[in-house]
Amino acid sequence: MTKIFDLVPGWLYAAAVALLLVLMLGQRVQVSNAKAAQARSAQALADYKLSVSETTRILQAASDRKAAENTNRQLEATNAARTREAALRGAADNLRIERDRLLNAIRIASRRDPVPSASTSAKAEPADPVADVLGACTAEVLGLAQAADAHASDLRTMIEAWPR
Repeated sequence: MTKIFDLVPGWLYAAAVALLLVLMLGQRVQVSNAKAAQARSAQALADYKLSVSETTRILQAASDRKAAENTNRQLEATNAARTREAALRGAADNLRIERDRLLNAIRIASRRDPVPSASTSAKAEPADPVADVLGACTAEVLGLAQAADAHASDLRTMIEAWPR
């Protein structure tokens, strides 16, 4: 019985072994290249994550700065509104005092000149329809003016405090 090794020439064995070595070396090169590509990908991913982290930090800082600016703007607007409201209350009080003074002057002037057909009981407690009507009208006007001033102040406060 002849052996199979005797039938195949020796150079063919050497070629087969060389081919196997070349294939194994090629596999090692492919593995090495794949590891290098994986390392480059891992580095690129790390760089990307760092970039995203830095961008997120910058955006958060900008957002925090904007929120602080908005809070400061709201505080300034609120303080300005309080100042305006105090000034408006003072002006309304001054107008009320002046109105009362004028109404008293009208009442005093009408007492000097009583209505000729009035009875004695009416003269003891004089009715002053002009002063009463004028007082009621001015009270309404003062109330409307205060409401309008309050609405205008609220609008101005909202405009000043609105985020930009």
